Amino acid sequence: MWKTILRRIVLMLPQLFILTILVFALSILMPGDALTGTIDPTISAAQLEAMREKLGLNKPWYERYIDWMKGVLVGDFGRSWKYKQPVLSIIGQRVWPTIWLSLFTAILTYLIALPLGLLAGRYQDSWIDRTINLYNFISYSMPSFVLGLLMIWLFGYTLKWFPTRGTISSGVTPGTIQAMLSRLYHIILPGTTLALISTTGTIQYLRTGIIDAKSQDYVRTARAKGVPEAVVYRRHIFRNSLLPIAAFMGYTITGLVSGAVITENIFTYQGMGRLFLDSISGRDFSVMMTLVLFFGFMTLLGTLLSDIIMVFVDPRIRID
Repeated sequence: MWKTILRRIVLMLPQLFILTILVFALSILMPGDALTGTIDPTISAAQLEAMREKLGLNKPWYERYIDWMKGVLVGDFGRSWKYKQPVLSIIGQRVWPTIWLSLFTAILTYLIALPLGLLAGRYQDSWIDRTINLYNFISYSMPSFVLGLLMIWLFGYTLKWFPTRGTISSGVTPGTIQAMLSRLYHIILPGTTLALISTTGTIQYLRTGIIDAKSQDYVRTARAKGVPEAVVYRRHIFRNSLLPIAAFMGYTITGLVSGAVITENIFTYQGMGRLFLDSISGRDFSVMMTLVLFFGFMTLLGTLLSDIIMVFVDPRIRID
């Protein structure tokens, strides 16, 4: 299995190389450049041209791509034109808030989705099943920004239970227990918003899997032997119904890292999603291209992680 994992990682390299070309091409096609709208409007055309020449913006696109790739290969992703700092330093400040948000969302998603999917499949066509299907329909059709605004209005401004913006309270000393609790307090509202709109697929797959498994021969055999119904569902039906969920579990987990762009912007959560939008609006191409590469790598990593998870869920499956 380890040889296969290593081979899959090696195969990611040409995919990431193609992604670099696409990302760079899109950045070239965007209107304007890093100096657009960020300098004194009274500056002369000659001075502006000199600044573009100094930054290398007047070079042909292929020279700029080669220069950028030379830096990427040695771990230098350039400097942010907006923050005047190395790109990796800026992303390093934002990556952990996004990771903690993603972990909280993933845990909460499965804590909600697995029991609901099990209940919907076990009590098929009952009022429980219809209620869960109604919840699924609403969560699937509701945009994340609409749910986020509703959560802010209800739990932030009306009930005043949770903060509506930021990642940590002001005046809190970093590295302390109080800082950890403050970060968790700020994660609850955006994390719950993401979790509620991320449960649909898991609930539906689990419900369908349980309905199919209930009619299988091994389930009828277990019941004929007098196995208690709770044990039948726990050891036979539920475990076999997890296979479709395991097939995309890794992608779901890693996808949360790159998929919280809108939610982070609504809650002013200082993570990579908000940084990505700021880099686009500010034409900070070095940051934008690095983030797209990172999101692409996480997507590829998610597919590999799903295969590994399936091996542990069903030992009969082997990665070949």
